[in-house]
Amino acid sequence: MGVDWTALEEAIRKSALRQAREVIDSHPEHVFYAVALDGVSTEPSDHIDLPVLALNSEQALARDLALAAVDMAPVGDDDLDGVEPVEESFYSTKWNPPEWHWCSMDLFDDSATELWGEALTQVAKTHGWEATIRRYYELLFRVTESLGRELAVGRNAELIAYVSDEDHADKILRRCLTPEQLQRHFPELVR
Repeated sequence: MGVDWTALEEAIRKSALRQAREVIDSHPEHVFYAVALDGVSTEPSDHIDLPVLALNSEQALARDLALAAVDMAPVGDDDLDGVEPVEESFYSTKWNPPEWHWCSMDLFDDSATELWGEALTQVAKTHGWEATIRRYYELLFRVTESLGRELAVGRNAELIAYVSDEDHADKILRRCLTPEQLQRHFPELVR
């Protein structure tokens, strides 16, 4: 069993774009700042997963952070004036897709996800984990590049699209973002 890499790329791109547009169009009062493909590990394992889609808006982030601040406030303390500003490094809530309002959105139904995942896993067994995951990530980079071009328009013109991976965030962000986007959002990664 092999993988039709072109078909897989197009399927992920179409599904991610359709779902992201549905969320964006359903929330015209929101400014979306990021969309990510998440959940694909670069570390060897017995199975290669398909990514999930995540996106977030400035309004959803502010609401979720305010709710978290209220939950952590001492009993009887309704004043949020003393809440410290949230760190905005890559490892903060702002950039962590599992903490976003719209997160872990499956791109396909269970049967399609299982078929693609099994095909990828078989390729890895035949051609090696590293070669397979490298090719798979190149595909995901192209998908996020396309998502960025399609979705960063109008009120969402500053939206960035990336593949999320905590273990290799610096390298992956440098691949997914323009130098200007890196400087604006992750200046610590600019050399």
